[in-house]
Amino acid sequence: MASTLAPDPEAVARIVDDAEAFCLIPAPTFFERERGEAVLTRLHALRLDAAFDAVGNVVARIGEDGPALALCAHLDTVFPADTPLTITRKHGRLTGPGIGDNALGIATLLHVARELVLAPPSSPVLIAFTVGEEGLGDLRGVSALLDREPVRALVAIEGHGVDSLAVGGIASIRYRISVRGPGGHSWTDRGRPSAVHHLIGIGERVLDAARPAAVNVGTIGGGTAINAIADHAELLLDIRHDDQRVVEAAAARVERAAVAAVPDGITVELEQVGNRPGGTNAPDEPLVQLARAARAAVGLGTAEEHLASTDANAGLARGIPAIGMGITRGDHAHRTDEWIAEAPIALGVGALLGLIRTAT
Repeated sequence: MASTLAPDPEAVARIVDDAEAFCLIPAPTFFERERGEAVLTRLHALRLDAAFDAVGNVVARIGEDGPALALCAHLDTVFPADTPLTITRKHGRLTGPGIGDNALGIATLLHVARELVLAPPSSPVLIAFTVGEEGLGDLRGVSALLDREPVRALVAIEGHGVDSLAVGGIASIRYRISVRGPGGHSWTDRGRPSAVHHLIGIGERVLDAARPAAVNVGTIGGGTAINAIADHAELLLDIRHDDQRVVEAAAARVERAAVAAVPDGITVELEQVGNRPGGTNAPDEPLVQLARAARAAVGLGTAEEHLASTDANAGLARGIPAIGMGITRGDHAHRTDEWIAEAPIALGVGALLGLIRTAT
């Protein structure tokens, strides 16, 4: 049955058009409302009782009450609100910031909702367009959903990655390290401690302290002028590993390294701004097996099974079976020249629908 679920060319064209339309609506993390309103309008057109929840997710239930299969596509993007949003179509590709991550995921979940309205599942399904998946959103949308709703399994839908299957979650802990000092003139007040100079030293120490975890200083800045001793500076630090224990141990070392050797006149503040727990499914988890079978049924090859950082992390951390599925091929995620291919979309959507039909 699953092999018949790949959308026809007309449906694929609608998905592509929807992906472009949603991509053209700015949706930085914490500012997803406008895009959410567009999604809500489309769900209401399907006669679904959809609504915003307390944190800004757009949620609709299909079927009876009780533990549901949650289908999640995140609304937010990594790009600031002033990023020029233009989409180009050429040689079977769509190119533009956020087109795959996650405009195509949103368009796909809307298509899924339409199909489930036409042929309701035998067990309940939650359709959830979530906020706060990217950056410092810290999975606040999906976490709030799981706090409120009984969920028996979760599928995170992403535009990219049709040749892979996320069967586990990468753990990460994130910090903002802020330094303050007295400031002053670079010549007449020479010798005073600089917040920027001290932060540079902190950066070197925490990068060493975090290893063997993967560690990245994502942003760094401060000061006021080239000829002024900096009175403030800060950086954002991301620590990741596929083992939660490694991340937690690295975080403890980072906290100690950040406040070591603080000179007089300098203060250091360490704030944890993100904690995305990791986790994995059981080796024989039925959800994973159903996903493999659904892929095979539409003619997709064996997926590269790996760990990723998606809405599925929140489910796995609570012991809920969860996977991440991609819809097409593409590249340059988190870049303004991000692109997706149109041709594989039918297979990706068909595999997702096949999984949903067999799991419900």
